[in-house]
Amino acid sequence: MQKPLFDWNLSLDKIKVENRNHIFSKLETGDIIKTKAQVYPLINHYGIVQKDGDKLDIWHLQTDKVNSKGGNVVKESLDQWIKGRDIVSVEKTSLETSDLKSIYEALSEHKYSPMHFNCEHFVNFAKGKGYISTQTIKWTSVAIVGALVYYLVRTKKI
Repeated sequence: MQKPLFDWNLSLDKIKVENRNHIFSKLETGDIIKTKAQVYPLINHYGIVQKDGDKLDIWHLQTDKVNSKGGNVVKESLDQWIKGRDIVSVEKTSLETSDLKSIYEALSEHKYSPMHFNCEHFVNFAKGKGYISTQTIKWTSVAIVGALVYYLVRTKKI
């Protein structure tokens, strides 16, 4: 078998790395990063950047990590958090480090809940929009419509 002249996968990986590095170079405290979730690619994962000199950290919710107050709001290095994730978008906000610390204090005891306190609830609360998750609303609606269709088919109403 003849070796191809150009390895497209290698080139796409290089472009992804260069794009990610460019995005990282522009990040500031308060930026909200939206990524594809690792386990469920149809669900997005969110975090809020905190920049301290050249160091970039991310505040987010993680089900398998617990902070010192027993909740799931944690801060970790952006490099660690981003592993295996593709960036979907970055949203600029006016949040500052002091805001992030206040938000952490207010929410540090909260435990992750997919319906009531997920990463999207967290970032929307930080932006002043309250506990709202459009993903939760969308997937709940899909489940309800699916259950309704199943019921109608099972009872031979359609």
